Amino acid sequence: MSGSKIHSLHKFLPFALAVMAFLVTGCPQKEYIVELQPQGNGIKRTLVFYWADGVNTNTGTPNYLSFDPAELTMITALYPTNSLINAGNRYTVRGEFTNELPHDVGGEGIFTNLTTSLGSAGFYMERFRGNDDLAGMTERRFKAADQLADIYIGWSQMEFGREPGYDKLHKFLDVDFRRDLKNFSSYWWEWQLASDYKTNATEEFAVRFGQYLFERRYFTIGEMTGLFRDLSSDDSQAILLRVQRLLASKMGVPDTAPLPQSLVLLGDETRMEKSFDKYLSGTDLYRAKLKQWEKDKKLKPDTKKPEPSEVVDDVAGNIFEFNGQDDHLVVHLSLPLPPMHSNGQWDNALKQVVWETHIEGRTNATHLPFSCYASWAQADDEYQKMHFGKVALTGDELTEYCLWRSSLDMQRGGEWDAFLSSLQPGADLIEKLDSFEFSSESDHGGTNSQNIIPTMADYPRELLKTAIGYTNAMTEAVQRLMKPK
Repeated sequence: MSGSKIHSLHKFLPFALAVMAFLVTGCPQKEYIVELQPQGNGIKRTLVFYWADGVNTNTGTPNYLSFDPAELTMITALYPTNSLINAGNRYTVRGEFTNELPHDVGGEGIFTNLTTSLGSAGFYMERFRGNDDLAGMTERRFKAADQLADIYIGWSQMEFGREPGYDKLHKFLDVDFRRDLKNFSSYWWEWQLASDYKTNATEEFAVRFGQYLFERRYFTIGEMTGLFRDLSSDDSQAILLRVQRLLASKMGVPDTAPLPQSLVLLGDETRMEKSFDKYLSGTDLYRAKLKQWEKDKKLKPDTKKPEPSEVVDDVAGNIFEFNGQDDHLVVHLSLPLPPMHSNGQWDNALKQVVWETHIEGRTNATHLPFSCYASWAQADDEYQKMHFGKVALTGDELTEYCLWRSSLDMQRGGEWDAFLSSLQPGADLIEKLDSFEFSSESDHGGTNSQNIIPTMADYPRELLKTAIGYTNAMTEAVQRLMKPK
């Protein structure tokens, strides 16, 4: 369909806007490539970014465009002075960060590395752009749906209010249609979310909402082939005639009966647009646009006066939130071993966790954020073997231990580390673990099976006893099996 005909149709058939979701057009996009490499308690961050319009078919390199100066300045300010490298509009910045990560791409991120004598545990989390206010976004979409339903009701009352059966059409628009607009908005939002994770999301959305419309009698099975033909063609007149018959049916007019005279205007695109613009020009929404235009014109005299039809464009845009996800993001996190928990993909050849997605522009906030997370743990094999006889704590257990150890103050931390360094593999290892207590808890009368007072050492003691006890039991079992009979 041409843009002008879609503009005309969406006033009366907002569901036809779904077709626009399936049209893919190429356009320039900003590219952000984030490289992360943990280094002790900090993390080295390299950001490569540029704006390009496709790829040069001869060289295979992006067709670079001039990057936005304001954004370039903002990003550069977050990194060390003179760290910016410009290679023909392809920019690179580097820096080392602890705890909070720079909001260079847009969002918030943290990195934490907890180092102990038994090993270390790392955590990375980052949100890229988007909007987490689900309640606020839903309220905004539903408010816009109410506004659009009110527009249709007001216009229909102006044109058809004197027709017999209009009360039925009014009820349909005020109750069923109002609800269906909100449900369509929710389905649309669900499709936008699912399309980031499911390859068949567009097809599934179209089928599911098509079934929704069928169940609510917007069309019949017999009309499906004709409806598909009309939506996929450039025949806006055919669509308007279907809307005309739909409204007549909601007024109680049988399919075989003549149309009410007032509905004839729906068959004339020019008359219909004039009628709709006449109604819109008297609405509060259009008056608010004119008021804003008067203000804008004082600063920019050549500002064009808004058309009444722009009211519907604004409201429909708020219902369906057409802001695209035009920018592209790739994140690489280098790790010595695969993470225990992550929503990224592990590349064993590169030893990296990889995330890739499209994200919305900086000025938009209608999509959920894209989030990356990963947690990992690396045991100090030599130290654990020296004091436990084997690597006892790895994975989640090591992470839990690192979290506990990092929560201790300096005095308790020193006492615990000194105790661990005194341990040696042997039959009395479990007994030694049971005997440990912090100096500040010595008044508890010792740590034994009779003591019911919890202490700070209870958690790591049980964690290590379980790990070491299991190891010893396995060793003894193997030795028994290998012992000559």
